[in-house]
Amino acid sequence: QSNIPVFVIPGDNDINDCADFEHGEEQWTKHFRHLDKNWDHSFFVTRWGKLEESFAFLKHRILLFGLNIVGGSPHSDSEWKRRHTEHLHRVKELMTKLKDEYDVAVLLAHASPSSNHADFFEEEDGLASFVKEIGKPFLHLHGDDHVWAESEGAFDVDNYMMVSLDCGEIASPIKVEIDTTKENPIKIIRED
Repeated sequence: QSNIPVFVIPGDNDINDCADFEHGEEQWTKHFRHLDKNWDHSFFVTRWGKLEESFAFLKHRILLFGLNIVGGSPHSDSEWKRRHTEHLHRVKELMTKLKDEYDVAVLLAHASPSSNHADFFEEEDGLASFVKEIGKPFLHLHGDDHVWAESEGAFDVDNYMMVSLDCGEIASPIKVEIDTTKENPIKIIRED
């Protein structure tokens, strides 16, 4: 067992690309949704009702979000749109409410932003424009593309850094260091 709490967010292969969507969702929920509760930790975790698989917490002046925003084929376009709208509302709400309590925000979400996610990331009132408005360093880690890529200034927003992680078993471990006392607080180290 890990010495530190583990949080898991869904990916496309976990649920919506399964031959039986309901079974995939049931299995993911049963085994992963509240995995962090197996540890006695001091994180004050915020979850959002019907979006229980998503979470946020504040630790050491870092605001971290784990969201159910996946790639793959939508099982329901209307459900995706509702989920994206609710997530965007919750993220903006927390980033605004806690603006004096964090220096860096981190997003963990499976999807590589595509046209299926434009409503969340790219529209006029989407996440990218909000991150620009807030002006604090923002790190977005995703695993959808299955190739390593770092993009500083993602969405033409200077303070938005996006990292695409390698594919599962071939991926080298990474270490993310965030030192909120530094001008450039985010450092990513790939271990080969």
